Amino acid sequence: MRAADQQASARYHITSAQLMEIAGFQLARFVEAFLGGVRGQEVLIVVGGGNNGGDALVAARHLHGRGSAVSINLASGAARGLGADHLRTAQALGIPARPLQLPSSGRPDAVVIDGILGTGIRLPLQGPAAETIRALNAQPAPVLAVDVPSGLEADTGEGADHCVRAAATLTLGLPKPALRSAQATGRLYVADIGLPPELFGDQAEAASRLFEDDTIVEIIPS
Repeated sequence: MRAADQQASARYHITSAQLMEIAGFQLARFVEAFLGGVRGQEVLIVVGGGNNGGDALVAARHLHGRGSAVSINLASGAARGLGADHLRTAQALGIPARPLQLPSSGRPDAVVIDGILGTGIRLPLQGPAAETIRALNAQPAPVLAVDVPSGLEADTGEGADHCVRAAATLTLGLPKPALRSAQATGRLYVADIGLPPELFGDQAEAASRLFEDDTIVEIIPS
């Protein structure tokens, strides 16, 4: 996927900002479907400093517009680059942003969005990132992961014992190899974010057929 993202820019001038906007919109759609509607329902978004955090911040804007009670929880070093732009937008809309503050008791209409870490991780995780993941796993609300559960190496599955344990994962573009078998993934969904299928090489035909019926589809284990 990293190579596809790079080629999208080099060959088709598709920018990271464009992909982030679509990814965040798709994430908001996914959260709405997961909860059966979001008006008045609590969504806690936990963001790190990478593109996954930016995707989650875009989703925050859309969920807020649909009447959800959204709050942004900033993990250590959060909101850089494009993510910082989306954080400023969210704050201008009145969406509260604060240091990490997770619920201690669950609500049936609450959900936590994991936008802490993406695919470019270095294991083993230590320090604030590892502490944030432990805190996320200790709270009672279901967790929805953006692209990959934070702390899981998406190609090899390394880190599965210490990553975020998601109820569901919305991965972007195409499923990453480790997501199909890792228990931490939960239910696996994949969202179309507008990448041309030919960027996926020998998976181009599969990519072109994947979203024939919808732009978010569940990957059922075989």
